[in-house]
Amino acid sequence: MRNYCDRRAISVVLIIAVSLALLICAAVFAVVSATVSAADSEDWRETPVISHVYEVDKEKISLEWEGKADLYQVYVDSKKVKTVNINTAIIDLKPGLRQITVVPVHYESKNADTNVDIKIAGIVDGSIDLESLGVDPKDLLRGNPSAPFKINYTANPFFTAVPGIIGAETGFDDCVRLSFTDKYDADIYKIAIRSGKDTNYIEYDPGDEEAAAFITKENADVSILLDKEYLATRGCFAPELDQKYGFSVKLQKWPKDLTDGAEAKDFILESKESKEFSYTPYAAWKNAPEITYASQTADGQILLRWAHEDNGLGCKYRIVRYNIKFGVKKEESEAGQTGEKEFVIKDLLHGKYTYVVVPVLADEQGNASEEAEVEVRNDWVAAPAVECTPGGPGQAVLRWISPPEIESYHVAVSAGSGSLLRFVNLDYKKYSEFDIEAQPGQMEYVFTYEDEIDPEAGVKLKFEVYGVRHAADGTEQKSAETAQTIVIK
Repeated sequence: MRNYCDRRAISVVLIIAVSLALLICAAVFAVVSATVSAADSEDWRETPVISHVYEVDKEKISLEWEGKADLYQVYVDSKKVKTVNINTAIIDLKPGLRQITVVPVHYESKNADTNVDIKIAGIVDGSIDLESLGVDPKDLLRGNPSAPFKINYTANPFFTAVPGIIGAETGFDDCVRLSFTDKYDADIYKIAIRSGKDTNYIEYDPGDEEAAAFITKENADVSILLDKEYLATRGCFAPELDQKYGFSVKLQKWPKDLTDGAEAKDFILESKESKEFSYTPYAAWKNAPEITYASQTADGQILLRWAHEDNGLGCKYRIVRYNIKFGVKKEESEAGQTGEKEFVIKDLLHGKYTYVVVPVLADEQGNASEEAEVEVRNDWVAAPAVECTPGGPGQAVLRWISPPEIESYHVAVSAGSGSLLRFVNLDYKKYSEFDIEAQPGQMEYVFTYEDEIDPEAGVKLKFEVYGVRHAADGTEQKSAETAQTIVIK
């Protein structure tokens, strides 16, 4: 059974090959016959006029000319590069000063150049040798060459341009808006949308009124709304929420006719394709808030403000603190929640604090904002600048300035032991410990040593003082500690 199928397949291929060969031969003889008939009028000798010249690809030029011959040869810098049976040709062209000439030729006798570009729509498009088909070639007579077309050619950088995709976002209509760069003022934007193995292409022409409504351009930045209805009318699938897609962009531009600078729309030039951008559309309220203000506004206090659009859905916002050490996030904790777009964080000690804002709707979280880092410097956290001076017999006077945030001061008193207390800092033993209620501004406290004092050596006392306050949740916070020593008698 398989042998029969193989023989049958081979027969079909042979039939197709023979049919194609017959068609090609017919086309060649048609060219030859037409050329012979043209000899009677001698019109084929007329000078061709180059009418259009424009780039179609990097180092490829399209030529068009007017003339009555059935065969033409194209020369670049006096070197033949093409023989065609139509009034147009695409030739390779290297950068630099170049001269292009088109020469009409006529089929006449042997020893001819038989490499002819044969074009039969949908069947063949290329160069073929007449001798290979058993045709007896004749000389090709030359007619009047065209006026030279001179060009200082430089390849258009558009062919190697690569647009960069900036990003994507999803609107409240569940449509994706894609943003990318266009530094070449493209005439058409061609977007590829990939889902799994399926790829759809959609073109947006800024010159088309309907398409232009979805295009926004500012300098070199372009954003295009992938409107679902617009995509559907053009047979392109629309990205759906919570499914992963790949997006890429090509820039397209109409070439300029190098003969007169006019726009030529027979071809469309294409840039390189952008790198594919992966994006999963999601509900618009999940877009990350943008923190617009983050700063210390009072001792131990930070104010955060942010912008976020929830389209009236009533989002809440979690304020989350990141604990970052050596540039690495170690842990996070919630500082609070609010329905507003600002939040005050209080009772902070000295240090750097990092926060993000996360939208929340019906217990579902959106995307976190970018991190905002604020360094907190508090007056009350500094160690009190205690001045210690002798008072009356057995007394020491402590003085310092108290900031309004401090509620009380804790004082620990230690007494030195041993001899030579005036000159040697020996071990101390705790003598007394107490709290002093704070009063904003100048503070003064007189301490009395109640044990026996050596009238000659006195007693060496060490005072250790720090401020105390309480956060809103009742947590005790302490300032830095200061230590002062004094000898009293």
